[in-house]
Amino acid sequence: MALFGSTPASTSTSEVETFKQQISQEIAVANATDLVGKVSDNCFEKCLQRPFSNGNEACVDQCLAKYMRAWNVISKTYIDRIQNASTSGEI
Repeated sequence: MALFGSTPASTSTSEVETFKQQISQEIAVANATDLVGKVSDNCFEKCLQRPFSNGNEACVDQCLAKYMRAWNVISKTYIDRIQNASTSGEI
């Protein structure tokens, strides 16, 4: 299978690595976009049931903090697994 019009024999290791990095970056952007959408939907649905209520801002802040903590744990675990797999030759 050819990458960007190249034949497999002419695709260098650096081109493959560049391609992998581009894919990783696109996945990261898609995941971040998905997170923002879910946070918006879930936090605003939960916290803004009563418009103009005094507790809305604190509720949204706490909800966002919860999602960000979860995102950080999941991201760290995912990165650790990828790094472990790549150093053990599984990727």
